[in-house]
Amino acid sequence: MSVKRLVLLFAAVALAACSDSTYGSASGCTPTAAKVCSVGGVAFSPVTLTVTAGTTVAWQNGDGVTHTVTNDPASTATFNLSLGNGATVTRQFPDTGHFPYHCTFHGTPGAGMHGTIIVH
Repeated sequence: MSVKRLVLLFAAVALAACSDSTYGSASGCTPTAAKVCSVGGVAFSPVTLTVTAGTTVAWQNGDGVTHTVTNDPASTATFNLSLGNGATVTRQFPDTGHFPYHCTFHGTPGAGMHGTIIVH
């Protein structure tokens, strides 16, 4: 095997070891009952989070790229939170409903980097 192929194989293995699309990247961000992570592959995890009314939801940047947490036009709540590299932002959801959101840099309403908070 050529040196170039060995380097490419090593890089692919190292990248796979440092990123887990379910639980975040090497930063250690792990989703919880009230926390959403931005993860490798430019995605929110979990995509849908269900909480009770009054819960404060946190978004933690776990992939090292700046994001936003911005309400979709269909959402009855208005929010536009900047989620910088390594940052955590929060928002309380006092009312019941479905609150879709997206990253303005990496998604559009319902596509790309997006998610939904469901409040019961």
